[in-house]
Amino acid sequence: MTEKKTTMGPEWMDREHSNWGRWGKDDQVGLLNEVTPQLIGKAFSLIKKNKVYDLEAPRFKGMDVWPGHSGWDILPYASPHGRQNMKKSEYAPAYNWYAKGGWLEPDGNKYNTGLNSETIIGPLHVGTHIDSLSHITGGEDNHWYNGYNCAENWGDYGPLKADASNIPPIILPGVLLDLPGCAGVDHLQPHQPVNPEDIDACCKWAGVSVEKGDCVLLRTGMVWPEMKQCPNCGPTLETIRYLVEEKGAFLIGDDQTAFEHFTPTGSSFPGHAHPCHHYLLIQQGVHIMEMVMTNELARDKAYRFCFITLPTRIRGATGMMIRPIAVI
Repeated sequence: MTEKKTTMGPEWMDREHSNWGRWGKDDQVGLLNEVTPQLIGKAFSLIKKNKVYDLEAPRFKGMDVWPGHSGWDILPYASPHGRQNMKKSEYAPAYNWYAKGGWLEPDGNKYNTGLNSETIIGPLHVGTHIDSLSHITGGEDNHWYNGYNCAENWGDYGPLKADASNIPPIILPGVLLDLPGCAGVDHLQPHQPVNPEDIDACCKWAGVSVEKGDCVLLRTGMVWPEMKQCPNCGPTLETIRYLVEEKGAFLIGDDQTAFEHFTPTGSSFPGHAHPCHHYLLIQQGVHIMEMVMTNELARDKAYRFCFITLPTRIRGATGMMIRPIAVI
């Protein structure tokens, strides 16, 4: 890997203000390196009622996807009826299962075994998901966390460093910041920013605090599957820095398709398309979760919980669909 250079830009994008090298020049995990047995024990200690909340949004054809990603589809690949109709076709036995020499040929299938199967086509950044540290790039060299870059660390099957297969199982103390609940409304307004003072007001209202090592979930009031209540609202760059640098958050997520505040003409940092993503993923090595469903937690005023998610390990993936849970 070439020598890591200081980014030409604002101070928050400088090499000196990043976590590059903090856990070694070859690190691919980021801030989750700091998860200790003590922190996991703290998370489990928050379980009092043994009640589980499912924070995942169902996925289906036609679901809402951030416009920067491709669409998502699920296609049948095999069915008993379809394969049986192929018996007299010219397909090879590898696909023509009910023909002579096929997996389900009559002589070996007296119980009429069949198979239903499918193929998923679409991005891994769909529905409830987590971004890997290789998802966002910056600079003329298209670098990501820890100085990895496209010229040296991108292969024909995706990123060779800091891909989704490096995200460990995550168990952390969780805190829900119910922003519309604090404001006495159903949801925030479209393009509404979430500022540091909003974080403090919400914590005071709910009687909680953001503590070092927390998984912080921001509720804006977006409702699945409509996803039309408050598009483009969310935390500003200043707010994200406040949560990470001053409060010590280890993992952050919200209920939007893109974890950013967007004005009608841009982002929360002039001239930057995705400043929160850049700061968290590239500079700090902090993973982002999007489309986390928090309305049931808010309904029950479950502001403190044990957060658990186990990302599937797929090499070359820049994100991963997840099924996170909160246990109180």
